[in-house]
Parts: sequence; C-alpha cells; structure tokens
Amino acid sequence: MKISWRVLLFVLFWGSSVFSEGFAAKAQEVVKPRTIVTTDGESDDKCSFVRFMLYTTDFDVEGLIYTNSMWHLKGNGTQWMHNYIDEYSKVYNNLMVHHSGYPTADFLKSRLYVGQMDEVGLASVGEGKDTPGSDRIVEVLLDDDPRPIWLQAWGGLNNICQAFYRIKTSHPDQVEKVSQKARVYAIAEQDDLKEWLQREMPDVMYILNGVQFWRVIAYSWDRRNPMQEHEIYTEKWLKENIKSKGPLGRLYERQLMEEGDSPAFFHLMKTGLRSHENPAWGGWGGRFEQHGPGNFWRDAKDDGDNTKPLWRFIVPISEDFAARMDWSVNDEYDDANHPPVVKIKQGEEFIVKAGSKVKLKASATDPDDDELTTRWWQYHEAGSYEGKVEIDKPEKGKIKLSIPQDASGKTIHLIFEVKDNAIHPFTRYKRIVLNVE
Repeated sequence: MKISWRVLLFVLFWGSSVFSEGFAAKAQEVVKPRTIVTTDGESDDKCSFVRFMLYTTDFDVEGLIYTNSMWHLKGNGTQWMHNYIDEYSKVYNNLMVHHSGYPTADFLKSRLYVGQMDEVGLASVGEGKDTPGSDRIVEVLLDDDPRPIWLQAWGGLNNICQAFYRIKTSHPDQVEKVSQKARVYAIAEQDDLKEWLQREMPDVMYILNGVQFWRVIAYSWDRRNPMQEHEIYTEKWLKENIKSKGPLGRLYERQLMEEGDSPAFFHLMKTGLRSHENPAWGGWGGRFEQHGPGNFWRDAKDDGDNTKPLWRFIVPISEDFAARMDWSVNDEYDDANHPPVVKIKQGEEFIVKAGSKVKLKASATDPDDDELTTRWWQYHEAGSYEGKVEIDKPEKGKIKLSIPQDASGKTIHLIFEVKDNAIHPFTRYKRIVLNVE
C-alpha cells in the first residue's frame, strides 16, 4: 500500500463488540537502554564500532572498554577507539542536523576505559584482577539508575565476570539487585568463562549469539544464509554506500560487510520491534530461546533455521546503515533520508478473548514526505500460539482479525512494518502483543 506521510491511519480499536469482550490495552513505557561495550579490537570489531557510533542516538553509552579474548591475547591496543571518536567529531555537526540525540565526542571519550589486556578467561578473574574497565562496570551496576545495563561482549567475558566477582565479594548485599539489572549479550564464546558466569551469577540474563552472527554478518568466508547473494554483501555496495562516505567511511577497513559484533547493539536499536524487552521476541539482533541452566539464552530458530532470526532483517539493517552514513556527510536536512514514524495510539499490548473479532488501525508519517509501503505480518515464533492468524488485507493500515478459539492462554505477535521510498530507505515497525484469554 502506498501512502503519503500526510495520511494518518489512526490506531484504535472500535466497536462496542470488541470492548465488551474484555479487550484491554497496556501502555508501553519507552526508555533508552543503557549499555557498556567491551571489545578486543579485532578488524571486524572496528567496523562494528563505525556503525555503533552512528547509533549512539538509540542508547545511553556508559562505558567503552578495551579488552582481549582467546583470539587476541593482548587485545589490539588501547588507542584505536580514541582515534575513531576523533573522526566521529569531524562529522558530529552533520549528524546533529539529522538527529539531535548524538553524544559529543568528548562525552564518548569520557566513557573510555582500559580493561584486562594481559590474562584471558578464568585466569583473569579473582583477587588482584580488577581493572579500570571492570571497576566501571561495578560502578554502573551499583548506581541508583534502575534501568537495565546491557553488557556487550565483543571479546572475552573477563571484565564483565571480574565485575561480578567484585560485587559478590565486596558487595554481597547487592548481588540480587545486580542480577536483575545486568544483561549480558555475548558474541560467540571468546574465552572459557561461560560456565563461570552461569554458575556464579545464574540469575543474570546471559544471551549467547553463537550462530546467527556467524552466518549472517561476520567474516564473509563463513557466511551461510539465503540472502548471501544480495548486493549488500558485495564489495561494490559497501564501497558506494559506506566506505566512500567521509571520515567514518574511511575507517571501515573491511572490503566486504564484516561486523561480527554488531548484533550486540542491533538488539538495542530503536526500530519499534522491542526485542530488548524479551530475547524470545526477535528483532534486528536476532532471536533467542532460554536454555538452562539459569537465565541463559541461545540462538532460536525461525522456520527451523537458527540463522533466519537475523538474516530475515539483514537488508533493512544494511539500508539503515547506508542512510545514516548519508547523515554523516550531508549538512542539510533535506539532502538525506529520515525514518518514518509509526504509532499505535491505544498501546502495544492487549488482552483479547479467544473467538473474538478484533479490528486494528495503524498510523505512519514520514518527515521527508516520502511514499510509504506498509504491511502487517504475524511473527509466529515470537508468540506462543503456533497456529496462523488470518490478516484481512495485510497491506492496509486497517486490518481485521479473528482470534482462534484454540489460542486461549497463548500470545500472538503482530508486526506492522513501514518502509519509505528512498534511495537508502528506512524500515520501522510496531509490535502488538495479543494476550488471549
């Protein structure tokens, strides 16, 4: 469906029959995630960091920590992020034209810390193993801000685990609070601390992306997914859309799109999919399922494929990157594209009765007056209802649903997807969760 940004398709639920059947809405609080990145500075980490800086509008950066891994025993230096942020400072004014939420280069530098660079894994956790990096993690986990802290492991888990060790030994009364506050998103197993983390801090949410990143966005020689022939994976596309775009583009040192660690922050990006609310919901950072012991999550499958949760979004992810790179080199708002705004007026989570009829409408506007293409789709694997929900005219903003009788006690996830018509398009979403009673 093609619509102008001036067309409003208001989200509402109408008809006394709907409300009389016990239809209720739950408002979703929108908060900015807090995050700390630990990185061993491998070549693909550096490319991930180029993209990361373009998305610092979407989360509060509390720490950027140099560390090592089993693959890079001494890391890759403790200056390269400083240098990259210097290049970011050269395009900061341009970026601010397109989004007012960018932190200054000085702010980002104030979040730089050196972590463990000498010892790896279990040998790096214990008394006498504290580092400025692990100390920063402790400080943030113990502060009074109630928001979760997303601890991204682009390298080893050592600084993260050392922080947990210090809290257990020096602040034992804070372990329960920290266990609820910390969220670990690790790219692969880059040391031998997985079992330590599961044993010592079993209640901490620990997401291990072990397959999705590897086959979709890591090094090209390991790429295995149905989209691998798409132009986004070509040297030509990367050169034209990323590497040729000013100071940040020149930092991108790979010849193909190779950023194994980027899904760790894709998970937090403000797309409307709300994936950071529940790892099983799925989004740009992949989808995961709980896999004991403790609060441990691993790659989940969509349609039986444990890479699909990420590759199904890889094209809009890449188009989004190219559009933000345009921001870095254009000092006029009208010379670049900007994401559409999608709204659900009555909220994003509802209680519905099995067998009831539901009517929904969604709204979409575009700041550049681009035409928009819209569609509704059911994210089957994200919900607990395994059956199919028929969506009447899914390309329209207004849809009708019949809630199946056998869906009682289950959840149904509906996605409203909006894409603008631009050279480098943006795609945004709203997720509606139907709780069937």
